[in-house]
Formats: sequence, C-alpha cells, structure tokens
Amino acid sequence: MVRKKKLTKKQKQQRLQIVLTTLLLGVAFLMGLFFGDNPYDVKYFSKRAQEITDDVTSVFSELNHRIAGEEKSAEGTIRFFDVGQGSATLMQASDGTNILIDTGRYDDPDKRIIKYLDQYIGTGGTIDLLIFTHNDADHIGNGDLVLDYYNVKEVWMNGVDHTTVIYEDLLDAIEDSGALYYEPKAQEEKTVGPFKIEVFSPFKKAVTEDQNEESIVTKITLNGIRTMVTGDVSSKVETRLMEQYFDLVADILLVGHHGSKDSTSNEWLNAVNPQIAIVQAGANNSYGHPHKETLARLEKQGVPLYNTIKNGTISIQVNESDKMDIELEKSK
Repeated sequence: MVRKKKLTKKQKQQRLQIVLTTLLLGVAFLMGLFFGDNPYDVKYFSKRAQEITDDVTSVFSELNHRIAGEEKSAEGTIRFFDVGQGSATLMQASDGTNILIDTGRYDDPDKRIIKYLDQYIGTGGTIDLLIFTHNDADHIGNGDLVLDYYNVKEVWMNGVDHTTVIYEDLLDAIEDSGALYYEPKAQEEKTVGPFKIEVFSPFKKAVTEDQNEESIVTKITLNGIRTMVTGDVSSKVETRLMEQYFDLVADILLVGHHGSKDSTSNEWLNAVNPQIAIVQAGANNSYGHPHKETLARLEKQGVPLYNTIKNGTISIQVNESDKMDIELEKSK
C-alpha cells in the first residue's frame, strides 16, 4: 500500500490560496455580468480580477507572516530524566522537533530511557539530533537501543574513542541506523527546528584524551530560554571557556559531572548566572554526587536547585512569554 505524502503547512497554505483565488475570480466575473457597466469588456473584467487577486495575495501574505512568527516563537518542554546515576535530557519544541542529549546508564535494569522516549515521542518516533556529550557508560547507556528503536536523523559525538564494548556497540548501531554522524567543535553553531545550538567545547585542537574534559559543551536556546549543558567537564575546562567566550549566560544550568566538587566553580556560576540549576544523579551513588561543596556554592550564589534524586524527572515548560514553568515528578 502506497502512503500519500503529507503536505507541509506551507504547501497547504499555497493550495488553499489557489482554491480561494479561483473562487473569488469566479465571483468577480459573475459580479461583472450582473452589475458591471459593460460585462463583456475584457479590460473591465481584467481590472476587477487583478483587484481581487491583489486582495487575496495581501491577505495570505499577512497570514503567512503570522504563521512564520508562530513557528519562530515555538513553545517547548525540556525534560531532565531521572535515569539514576547517569544523564539523559529531552528537548522538545511544539513543532515536533526533538533533541536528545545522552541516554543514561548502560546497566539500568528498567531501561528507563526507552520508557521515557516511548511516552514523550512515541515508539519509533523521530529524534532530530542525538548528542552524546562524551562516551562514558553513564551517558551512552542503551544508546544502541535508542538508535534501533527510533528514527534518529543525526548523531553528535566528541571524537574521543573508548575501549568499552558499550561504546563499540553504539558505533555499530550508528552505522546501521543510517543517521548522519558529526563531531562538533568549539565556535560552531547549528539550527535544528526552532532550537539554536552553540558549541563551546571540545576545542579544535584536543587538549587531552580524557572523556570528561573533552565533553561536548553546548548552550541550546528555545524561544529565548537558554540551557547550558556541560557534560562532565571540570573547573579547568570551565576556566578555559570563560577565557574564550563572553556570552555564557544561560537560564538553566545542567550542573557539570552530576554535581562533582571538581566542577561548577564560583567563577563559572558568575559567568553563566543561571536562574535555576539541575543535578542528574542517583540515590546513594558510590561517588557521593552531588558533593556538598557544589551544593554550598549553588546556595551561596542563590541559585534554586532541582535534583533528580529528590525530584525525579524535572520538566520545564518554555512559554511564549520567555518564562519557565517547572513540573516535578516528586515534590520531596
């Protein structure tokens, strides 16, 4: 059975414009027959037809402008999933654009990332961009399943090889999926639907082969709301970013390295100046994340903190008025 190709919004507008223009031209002709001074005067009819066409064009031009404006200011939701001691974040715009950052732990027995994606984008749904900030097992876990189960259009990785079977399985899944593969570098920008993505790291010349330090650092903007995602970089990389860039300000900060004391310095918090901060970590994890030193720095800066250990999945609704509504899976 052949599926009919769905029309885009723009194509539907064009088709409607043609239909209405034809109808109005017919009305103009009939009006000329009954009310015109000389209904058979070709010049008279042409003039009336042109007037009608101009009116229709003007109306649809304004309508298209409004639609373009609506698409530009798309609302959306950012979900920081509770995947235990790992990281996975889904950014969705109301036009259907989906960006997934990391896929959680490899040893999650419940495979929560799959359940979340089934819930929010649907089984077999489209992920326009999948970013793996780096290749540690708590960020790429079940990434191969995500590529198998969903229509992933493009994948970003940091280009630093790992020796784990999990990493090798992920590379095989990327190749089998047919998704575009890319290794972004600092100072690059990309637009995905209504999302603007600014890449701050890794730098064009790798400083180290350390997975954490070579994490992909991005600031992703949707309708004026900016989210800073730093993977597992340390304060050393944060300092270099502050030396390289002026505009690091973001509304939402996904706290680096699950709240490790070696990340999220006071200087970094001053530079980013977030309205809220998010920590993704697992209860009673062996690393002690988030560390008390990091929590103290956030408190000193007066930054409201949400934590997947206490709050479960944290959903932030991006409104048209550049405001955020926060919904917590667990209030305590």
